[in-house]
Amino acid sequence: MKTKNDWWFRFFNSPDYLTIYRDMTGPERTERELDFCERVFAWKNGQPILDAPCGAGRHSLVLAGRGHTVFGLDISAYLIQQAVRGAEHLPKKCVMPSFTRGLMQQNPFRSEMFDFVICMFSSYGYGENNDENLLIMKEFARVLKKGGKVLIDVMNRHFIEPRLNCVYESEQAGLFVREERTVLDNGRRLNNLITVTDDKGNKRSYLYRPWLFNGWELSLLATQAGLNVDRVYGNFDAEPYSNYSERAMLAAYKPE
Repeated sequence: MKTKNDWWFRFFNSPDYLTIYRDMTGPERTERELDFCERVFAWKNGQPILDAPCGAGRHSLVLAGRGHTVFGLDISAYLIQQAVRGAEHLPKKCVMPSFTRGLMQQNPFRSEMFDFVICMFSSYGYGENNDENLLIMKEFARVLKKGGKVLIDVMNRHFIEPRLNCVYESEQAGLFVREERTVLDNGRRLNNLITVTDDKGNKRSYLYRPWLFNGWELSLLATQAGLNVDRVYGNFDAEPYSNYSERAMLAAYKPE
């Protein structure tokens, strides 16, 4: 499966991704994120949910464990493989989640298939340009049923931009990780050069360049995609969004 964005294809198709972000994607955070989704959506068991991108399935697997019908979509063959393996440990009473490899801007699912779409953990904004980001939003709208809802959770660029011009170093599971973070395009895009050194001194480098959004920019994209904006939240406590919010969390729906 070819893609122009080789930078994120390499990063997310590597085991290093899960290692680097392990401390930020643990069970406690996952439960909190999904508790927020449940509060916003008031979803019921049996209503199909699209988790895109699903990564290694950390949201999909918990949702399935809670009794929901979940479909995961991700470009990374490695992460899809991890998600499938994780599903093997779910209780037999669960509806097994379905995982598909594919691009969000070429969503393989049929129109009006889902009651809900979730796009969590700053996973929106990986288009080559803003036209591709809009296309992803339009694809979310296409696969939603009429009245269906989408939640997109990203870092609020107004909050994160002043904190990005820095070098961040950490150790994760025997790896030394150096991140050189800068902002591009007048604060609209993160440029993060990640260098990983293992315990044998071998180095691997990845370029991580997602687009950044505030709540108003997400709302505009949703409107352009034919969705109606319900509201924008600023955190997982469901507080209203402001320029000072840590996150921008768009809740929108497809008109009847």
